[in-house]
Amino acid sequence: MGFKRLFGIGDPDDAVEVDTQILGPVYPGGDVKGEVVLRGGARETPVQYIYLRVAVRCASHNGEERDYDIAACSATPSHFTLGKGEEKRLTFTERLSWETPVSELGGQALGVVLSVRTELHRDWDHDGTAVDTDLLHVSAPPLHEAVLDAFAEEGYYCASSYVVDSYVPNTEQHRGYHQSFVLADHASGPGRPEQLEVVFQTNVVGALIHVRRAAPDVRDWKSKPPARRLTAAHHEVGAVDWGPRVRKALGELALLEDD
Repeated sequence: MGFKRLFGIGDPDDAVEVDTQILGPVYPGGDVKGEVVLRGGARETPVQYIYLRVAVRCASHNGEERDYDIAACSATPSHFTLGKGEEKRLTFTERLSWETPVSELGGQALGVVLSVRTELHRDWDHDGTAVDTDLLHVSAPPLHEAVLDAFAEEGYYCASSYVVDSYVPNTEQHRGYHQSFVLADHASGPGRPEQLEVVFQTNVVGALIHVRRAAPDVRDWKSKPPARRLTAAHHEVGAVDWGPRVRKALGELALLEDD
């Protein structure tokens, strides 16, 4: 992203500069890793450690947006003095949760914003100075792509996505948010919803997938239209035809619409 100034002491030429470089690709359940490059100013600067926070932009029940921290780590090494004009490279690695939202599907940007915020800590009593914020691109895992491809074969194509600061009731969920994929109907048949919402609750084994008629303006899960569920495992990708499961869920959803 290019060097950015952290802070200055007296003269602007004293400012330390930073460049956080994220190495991809990045997937849910995988590592986010990279380097933090520091460039010293006109005097020596003591550094205790560099802290990095991974966050996702999500909407609350009233529509207000906030950044939700989903991972954090320290770069190495720590506890050093950055010399005058010295360039120093630090490395970082952090495993992301399987529940991490994705920002890209098949190379298509979904509108979900994830970021890595870099903070400089000069001593243990220092709260840290936010010095650099970089967008984090998280790609959909093969399971997401395979299942959503099956929906596309039934005429429902992913149009966008958003993250809600909310739990899905009566499920195993470790983070206080979930991601909804909004699918638009390109087939326009009788009795077909114009849009669907699909939610993946993913873990190391696979995913519990919720499908419902879309109501993106409704944030509370229990206030949304009823949903149907299907399950999928990571090891099934490439070995299973998802079409029957998707058609079954769509058929059950149509029956709910008729009630």
